[in-house]
Order: sequence, then C-alpha cells, then structure tokens
Amino acid sequence: MNSLQRMPVDLQVELTSASPIVQRNVAQIYDLLDTTKGPLKAAAIQKALEMKVPAYRAAIKVLHRAKVVYATQDGLLLDKASATFDERTWHLAWSLGSFEFSGRELTLDVDMLKQVPDALRRLQAEGRWKDKRTIERLQNRTAQAIGVLTDVINMYHEIQHILGVASLSKITGTDWKGTMGKIKKELKALPARKK
Repeated sequence: MNSLQRMPVDLQVELTSASPIVQRNVAQIYDLLDTTKGPLKAAAIQKALEMKVPAYRAAIKVLHRAKVVYATQDGLLLDKASATFDERTWHLAWSLGSFEFSGRELTLDVDMLKQVPDALRRLQAEGRWKDKRTIERLQNRTAQAIGVLTDVINMYHEIQHILGVASLSKITGTDWKGTMGKIKKELKALPARKK
C-alpha cells in the first residue's frame, strides 16, 4: 500500500492544491514518521530525506493544516495518542503561547485586516478576481480559521466560567441566608456558560 492510500482524507484534500514537489515531500515525511513512529526532530527528518529547509517547511505546513502531525518537545509525531503526558502538556503550553503571541502580533495590523473586505469587493467589482480555484481555497482557509478561533474562544469561555465558580464565596459560620444571597449575586455576575 503506498503512502497516499494510508494518509488521512484531510491530508489528501490538502494535497490537491499542493505542487507535485510538495506532494512528494509530504508523502516522504509522512512515510518516515509512520515507519519510525517518531518523535523525530526537524533536523533528523531533513537529514534522513536529504531535504532542504524551505522544502521541509512547505511540506510541514501542509501536514499541520491537515492536523496530521503533532509537535512535541522531542519532535514530530503522526499520532497524538502515542505522545506521553509530558509531551501533551508541553504541546498544550507551546500551542497556547504561540496562539497568544501570534494573536498579539495580529492586533498590530488590525487596521490592515479591516481593509481586506473592501479590497476583495474592489477586485470583484473590477472583474480582476475570476479564478474560481483561488476563491474556493480562500473560502476553505477562512472557514478553517473561523473553526479554530471558535474552538479556542469556547475553551477560554469554559475556563473563565470554571475559574469564576472556583472563586465563589464559601459558606462559613452561621449566616447561611446572607452567604447564599452573596453567592447568588456572584453567580449572576459570572459570564454565561457557552455550550
């Protein structure tokens, strides 16, 4: 069975818009990680496959977008289920740190981001935006970004709610009625729980 047949469907879909060279490099990295069961660091992958840094980065972007590789402090894995608890904890901390950092960086360019919808409308109105494949690719990337942001926002809302519940007053002493009234007010002040 060749590597393409073993690859997850999401990765096969990602590969449809990749160049033949990127497709080959993705398949080679996938095969190497599948054979060795990882984790493998970038340098080891590049050395084993005699792959230059730019080619490696292009292939890894495809693997990450398809959610195929799982980064740990020890290198890349194909399956997060094979990661140790320490590797999973590191991955979570790394991901949250990266997300926070990149989010802050994005806020520096909010003014430019706000110009994108108008620029797209202008291109469409001027008839300069006709490539259906590019439009579909942008639609897919936008939907993926919205999905990721929605998941992260929901997770943070849940954490915020749990922290709010943990900070509620404790019932002490004999003034049950007064304390319960205070707790009810604190509960109302908590952010609504997202479902």
